[in-house]
Amino acid sequence: MAAIGFKNTGDGDADSYMWFKTGDNGNEYFKWDHTTSGGQTAEWMSLKSDNLRVKGHQVYHEGYKPTAAIIGAYTKSEINNRFIPSNANAKTSGYILSKAANLYDDPNSRHLGRSGFLRPNGIDNLGSLAIHVAHPSTEGPEHARGISFNYGSSGDKFGLSTYAFDKDGKFQGQKKILTEDDKDSLGNVPVGVPLPWPQDKPPSGYLICNGGRFDKSRYPQLALAYPSGVLPDLRGEFIRGLDAGRNVDSGRKVLTSQFDCIQDHAHLSGVEGTFGFSVPQDGSHRNVPGGFKSNGGNTSTGPTNSNWNNIRIGTETRPRNIAFLYIVRAA
Repeated sequence: MAAIGFKNTGDGDADSYMWFKTGDNGNEYFKWDHTTSGGQTAEWMSLKSDNLRVKGHQVYHEGYKPTAAIIGAYTKSEINNRFIPSNANAKTSGYILSKAANLYDDPNSRHLGRSGFLRPNGIDNLGSLAIHVAHPSTEGPEHARGISFNYGSSGDKFGLSTYAFDKDGKFQGQKKILTEDDKDSLGNVPVGVPLPWPQDKPPSGYLICNGGRFDKSRYPQLALAYPSGVLPDLRGEFIRGLDAGRNVDSGRKVLTSQFDCIQDHAHLSGVEGTFGFSVPQDGSHRNVPGGFKSNGGNTSTGPTNSNWNNIRIGTETRPRNIAFLYIVRAA
């Protein structure tokens, strides 16, 4: 059973409509066909119990929402894998390329409470370019660290440093990071070279030159300098250059020791004395004018007076000096 009608009670009826009723097996539907000028019929619209279709395509509505695949969109999980949401934690297996924040030209980008690539161009002593790492629990530079670079076009094109901020966000300065171009750095001193150290204990990675043995398998580079596995004992010693054919200190070999000594020499001195005598007026005598000369005699010595000419007396002969602890790099 099917019926169709139109409800309209008059011109003032605000609820006029066409109705279509069915009461059969439920497969009835409303269909709008269009016949072209060539006599062909095309379905323009159909209304079934499940949905409305226009030219064969279902109409989307609140009860029938399109899927991401149908409209060519990403699903939520696909979006999370492809994009980093703002103000949210995210992990990605892809890469992100971005420009450095231009701190020099854009004051709004000067936010040291965020990590990133910066172009300070020398402001605030942060270098020309920088990688800044902010502490996640702060909104400012407190506890932050960073590495700053010179421009690749500068004279010191490979120069780089590390900088730090304290717990109050106060800049603590920069420390230069050494590269292979820093030939004068301590790390480039050949292993085995004795180094004067201004403290009584060696720094980490160094041994005292105290005549002790070392593990040659543990320190193979040091073993090349000292094949015996024994360091020279430089405690209280002066280092002297090897003669090497100059004939000033001939006969010496590397690492041989030498006792102290005083060069052969002589001290010249003179002794002068005066005395008086008298000739008796009475009796037989002979007064022979002249003088007295003594070419010999006995001498005696007394205790050494160290105050003569302010001479410093000690148990050794030495020049003026300053004491350092001699160490070698253990490698």
